Amino acid sequence: MEARKAVRLLPMPLSGLSGTLLGGFVVRLAGWSMLIVLALTAIGYSTIYDRAERDALDRLQAHLLERGRTESAIFKLAASNMELFRDRFLALYADPAILPDPDFDAYFQRGADGATRLRPEYFDGIVDKDGIRHNGSTGFVGANQKDIPAELKRRLVITHHVLAQYGPAWQNRFINTNISMPENAMLMYWPSFAWGREVEADLDMTAFSVIRSTLISENPQRRPVWTPLYHDHTAKAWMVTYQLPVDYQGRHLLNAGHDVSVADLMDRLITDHLPGSYNFVLAADGHLVAHPLWMDRLRKELATINLEKLGDPGLLRVHALIRDSVERRKADPGPDDNVWIVEDAADDAYLAVTRLEGPDWWFIARYPKSLVAATAHQAASAIMAMGIAYFLAMLALVFVLLRRQVAGPILQLKQASEQVAAGEYAAVADGTTPLPTAAQDEIGTLARSFQDMAARVREASDGLAEQVALRTEALEAANKQLEEWSLHDALTGAYNRRAFDADLRSVFDLARRQGKARFALILADIDHFQAYNDAYGTAAGDQVLRTLFRTLTRQVGQGDRVYRHGGARIAMILTEGEAVALDGRVREILEGIAELALPHQQSPHGIVTLSAGLARYKTSMDAAADMVGLAEKRLDQARQDGRNRLVA
Repeated sequence: MEARKAVRLLPMPLSGLSGTLLGGFVVRLAGWSMLIVLALTAIGYSTIYDRAERDALDRLQAHLLERGRTESAIFKLAASNMELFRDRFLALYADPAILPDPDFDAYFQRGADGATRLRPEYFDGIVDKDGIRHNGSTGFVGANQKDIPAELKRRLVITHHVLAQYGPAWQNRFINTNISMPENAMLMYWPSFAWGREVEADLDMTAFSVIRSTLISENPQRRPVWTPLYHDHTAKAWMVTYQLPVDYQGRHLLNAGHDVSVADLMDRLITDHLPGSYNFVLAADGHLVAHPLWMDRLRKELATINLEKLGDPGLLRVHALIRDSVERRKADPGPDDNVWIVEDAADDAYLAVTRLEGPDWWFIARYPKSLVAATAHQAASAIMAMGIAYFLAMLALVFVLLRRQVAGPILQLKQASEQVAAGEYAAVADGTTPLPTAAQDEIGTLARSFQDMAARVREASDGLAEQVALRTEALEAANKQLEEWSLHDALTGAYNRRAFDADLRSVFDLARRQGKARFALILADIDHFQAYNDAYGTAAGDQVLRTLFRTLTRQVGQGDRVYRHGGARIAMILTEGEAVALDGRVREILEGIAELALPHQQSPHGIVTLSAGLARYKTSMDAAADMVGLAEKRLDQARQDGRNRLVA
């Protein structure tokens, strides 16, 4: 108390300062403060400009990344759809038991002009034996095909069925689905236009570049083909055509394709851009695809425009800059290949570029550098204004505090804060360090609060170590649980592919080191599981998976493990015993699955069964992949031998 009383009686030397001296001090402080604000503003301008530039380019890249994903989505979907069509078609075509001798004349008819066309009712509407109505399909075989061989007839009928299955589902996103063949034939799902009826009988589609570019002689790499942009009079839309060549055993069977509308891309090009910028699209081969300043010319041409023909020096320069940047990125790719920035110094602008997957187009956003400079000027002015306001406010506050003799209490608070910073909480909390706690004003309140805070900090520091230890222990337990979850399949609860890869590698490496450890790997597939899903539904398929994995986990030994390798594939790592005994164990496991008698009407066995391939560890094996390859080979043999069996 005596120490605190002495503090309260301590004379405050600043209180005796004259108004002139205090006023001069404030004026000098204001002058220096203004110089500091100006200096900081000048020094920080370049930093502000760099930050504004980075922010602008980040926004530009984020905008273009999203636009690139949006505009590429339809092209990716076209490719994905045609891959789905290809896989379904080849699955049917490769099975000689499917439509071995179809009634071709029930689907197609030859006209007086010599061309063979799909019967009209398949476009106008026909109800199949299941009561499902089909329409919108047309087909055409050129008159140059005088005698249609049996294989082509079968191919045409299978194609018609697959097209009737998938075409309606894709119609909401694509103008049509078209399937062409190198024998001058085409089937098309296009409910709004009966193309197959209207085409001339003597049309040779293989003479045109789109079909010709899919032939093996013209396209030995068997790459998908995208046409240039064009305006289709029939669809009244801007579009490109995608063609996926489909081969079987080295023979070109057909091309699966979509006509892809890009009308939405054209609309978004005009409306969706950052303030002050605009977007346009160039083809890598030097054609203008879309540009807000050239849309009228594009509509007049009804196709892309060669930049040389257009004669716009700015676009020619931009194309050259982007082309050069693409070549540099091929040689030295950056961390983000999706969007990159090209500086157009001649136009004092930035060009953000992304490649649209599919037709090899560049989507470009032009952003003037003047917008960055304006942002930097605005930010610098705001900082300068805030700095001046801040210093003026501080001057006023200092003047008032000096007038009210606050220097002494502030000094005491400063000394106390230094002790707290040094970790001497007890000296402040117990009152050993003097503080103006008896003052009945804000400083007194602050001093009392500071003293209370020091006491709480002291208490908190005592319990901090214990809290850290407890939380560290909880975090370790949570991490262990997360690690365990990451090794299990969410559907079946069995170990997943990640656990399998790690366990197999670990067991294999241990066997290599010991030179005598023996174990075996079994890979098994659920027979005809896709057909099961198609017949019973995916929910029933999921239940079958759960049942099988529960059963297998119970059947294997204590040191063995069962994994969901992926889809309907099962992997088991078993402790090796005698060869005959191990074969017997695995066969008992397969028989145990068969004894479940889970109904499967789509399987020749009538129930759910497994086919399995077994591979034992041998010291001659170099890597775990050798065992996987051997097990997969024997699994394939089990499937070829009729399924529901083990090949060891």
